[in-house]
Amino acid sequence: MRGIRSTVLVRALAVTSLTVTVSAQMFVPTGRDTLRGLPGVEVLVESLPPEMERVGLTTAGLRTEIEQRLKAGGVVVYANQKENPSPAKPYLYIHLNPLELPGQLQAVAVQVHVRQTLQSLVSDSRIVNAMTWDMHTVVAMRPSEVSVLKETVVEMVDRFVADWRAVH
Repeated sequence: MRGIRSTVLVRALAVTSLTVTVSAQMFVPTGRDTLRGLPGVEVLVESLPPEMERVGLTTAGLRTEIEQRLKAGGVVVYANQKENPSPAKPYLYIHLNPLELPGQLQAVAVQVHVRQTLQSLVSDSRIVNAMTWDMHTVVAMRPSEVSVLKETVVEMVDRFVADWRAVH
């Protein structure tokens, strides 16, 4: 019975994630074209929960690895928004949100976004923090399988780099 509940919960999380993405995309078009002309990005990794840090995935370590992959792929990485000359102040945002499941399992929602400041087409106002590029998934894993989670994040960052290179 536990296995069935876990499977149902993971599927429900995946469907919820897809539903949120579809509705968000109705209002904000996302994709590689929104990266065109940006000089680089800052990297922001949300603080990882203590249970992830206990098994070896740290916020600082993940940020360092992401920055290295970006630089190796030809993406300029700014230490902060003051360094970034673009008025859009884009940053790559990484958020991992774990949910404990029965039977020593964990579902982790993984989000990798580019967020930037955009100007309204109908007024002079600027819309701060708009998501313009997005990838997300849900990873089901045992807490000790942190390498699976890290590989997933790295693959998503590599996809960002590929999209970046396609328009630069």
